[in-house]
Amino acid sequence: MSLKKILVFFVALSLAVSAIVDVSRISVENKYNTVETVADLYNFENLAENTGMSVQDVLTTFKENDLKGVAVPEVTLNRLQEIGKISLYKMSDVENIYNLKNTTGNSALTSYLKSLSDSQKRIEKDYIVATTDDVSTYDFLKSSLTKRVPSDKLTILKNGNNYAFILNEDMDTFADQGLGFDKNDLDMVKSLGLDIIPRVENYNGIKDKDIQNYVELLKHYGVKTVVFGGNDVLGNPDKISYAASLFKKNGIAIGIIDTPMGKSLQAGTEKFTKFDGYNGAKVYGLSEAETAKYDTSGIVDRWYRSIIERDVRIVYIRAKVDTTKSQNYNLKQNISMLKEINDLVNYAGLNLGVVRPLSPIHQSKIMELLIALGVVAGGILLLMLFGLRERYSLILTILGIVISSLLILTKYNDLGIKSVALLSSIIYPSLAIGYFIDGSKKIIENGEDGHYVRDSLYIFFKTVLISLAGGLIIAAIMADSKYMLKLDYFRGVKLSFTVPVVVYIAYYGYKVWNINTFKKLTDASIKILNTEIKIWHVLAVLIAGFVGIVYISRTGNSPVIKPTSIELKFRSLLEHYLVARPRTKEFLVGYPALILSIYAAKKKSKSMNFIFGILASIGILSMPNTMSHVESVLKIALERTVISWVFGLIIGLVALKVVDIFMRYINVKNVHN
Repeated sequence: MSLKKILVFFVALSLAVSAIVDVSRISVENKYNTVETVADLYNFENLAENTGMSVQDVLTTFKENDLKGVAVPEVTLNRLQEIGKISLYKMSDVENIYNLKNTTGNSALTSYLKSLSDSQKRIEKDYIVATTDDVSTYDFLKSSLTKRVPSDKLTILKNGNNYAFILNEDMDTFADQGLGFDKNDLDMVKSLGLDIIPRVENYNGIKDKDIQNYVELLKHYGVKTVVFGGNDVLGNPDKISYAASLFKKNGIAIGIIDTPMGKSLQAGTEKFTKFDGYNGAKVYGLSEAETAKYDTSGIVDRWYRSIIERDVRIVYIRAKVDTTKSQNYNLKQNISMLKEINDLVNYAGLNLGVVRPLSPIHQSKIMELLIALGVVAGGILLLMLFGLRERYSLILTILGIVISSLLILTKYNDLGIKSVALLSSIIYPSLAIGYFIDGSKKIIENGEDGHYVRDSLYIFFKTVLISLAGGLIIAAIMADSKYMLKLDYFRGVKLSFTVPVVVYIAYYGYKVWNINTFKKLTDASIKILNTEIKIWHVLAVLIAGFVGIVYISRTGNSPVIKPTSIELKFRSLLEHYLVARPRTKEFLVGYPALILSIYAAKKKSKSMNFIFGILASIGILSMPNTMSHVESVLKIALERTVISWVFGLIIGLVALKVVDIFMRYINVKNVHN
């Protein structure tokens, strides 16, 4: 059996295993189909204040419109001051009051100030001071602060019914740190029949008993999901495994806040989720600043896009309040947004309700290795297109299998998975491009023989299916809870978008222009350098450079050039009517260009075949990139791929007919002249 047949067998085996894994993954994703809309309690208090209603009445109204849950944050010093439970100052402000009035209005604090020397006052001028005359607030703060603040940084004062706390902490940060839950908040939400999602916050020095108390509280209120507040998860860094084990034992899932690629998750999230058995669901919400910035349709579009494109299942809602509008207007616009996202969720075939976490999914290392064999084989087949001899191909095949095994079957498995995914995103589009160029060359050599529509369709489907194979391999090799919950993600997007284009240029020169030796390459380079420069050459280079800059800057997880408002509206329109929005670079650019490139080959125009081919390669390589967004639903990724094919074919065939009619008209006109 020839090496090429063996390589094709490896590819077929890899695709068969990938198909099995992908079907299993789709089955898991189909069960992860419940979206929960969750209101931020303290934010909705602002809406209640604006509308003149109680927060209970506001939440009841939203529940009647299918709001499912309420996020309840922990109490902070700033919160206690807002609701009138404490007075909060810096020590320097308290001293100014004392100097003016000879009293602070709190006997415990006044006595303390009298005992301070001038040097002590200077030292403590930026300390936090909290005063209260409510014994329940005193008991709450005493319990909370003694756990969170070292004893040498905390002074507790008491004189009759006057209480005070002095903290050697930074006001800007500590005043917003969680201090535990107000049970009145939890009781109120529970009485309304809404799902409670607590915003549990971690703190330095947390002990096992403190974590146990948190879990007991969660169990008491029947909590199913927690979204951590602050910058890290409960127990970080030393108590994560213990906290996660209690969550797992009690069936408590965590909400994983959806962050842009490259941005940090809450510290310890990946470790906590792993110990919790990957019992989690993704959360997305706009900040208060973003909510104020966007109009209601823009807010809903972002919620919906997060659900469809990033598999978010908890929509975290902050109310949009416009103080220049009437109370009734503000209430109605927020209810309208809730109704709209609910309708879109139903339109997408998902359910509204209390979120169910993504079921854990992992693959055996043997399955991963079998998938990797297809990438090794694909890479060797690509090199063979460039004329690599069989003897060297065999050596590289063995070397590739050995390296893949060493990575995937050892502690370097994570590196192996990401490497296989990246190589698949490069190799298979490059293979597709290679076979596309081979087909173009045959058509150029045969000229007008055959029917260009039939030939276009044949080459089109052969090309896109080869590229799709790379996408299916990526979807399978990264079919793991870690990637699907976006605790980790595909790396090397810009490489996957640029290398296949370089391969296209190199292989076109090698195959069509017959630049297959160093001398021919040198001669071709000298010929280009000696070309007389015309104005249109300069314009062409400038246009190509601009397109290249835009293309590269628009790729990756943090594009430099953002989509325009018109593009965003166009995307929104497609999402609302198609659910699985096709990628613009595929159906509007790549696939029509592929059809036109084959037409140019029929007309023996190598230059136009080459130019359209570059644009076609963009569509070809974009397909596996769609699958590399593993946090997205695979079924939707496949649907948007097929929709792109259909739209791209229709646009391409229409463009082909228009160009053909135009060319015939030009030819007839030239004959008559």
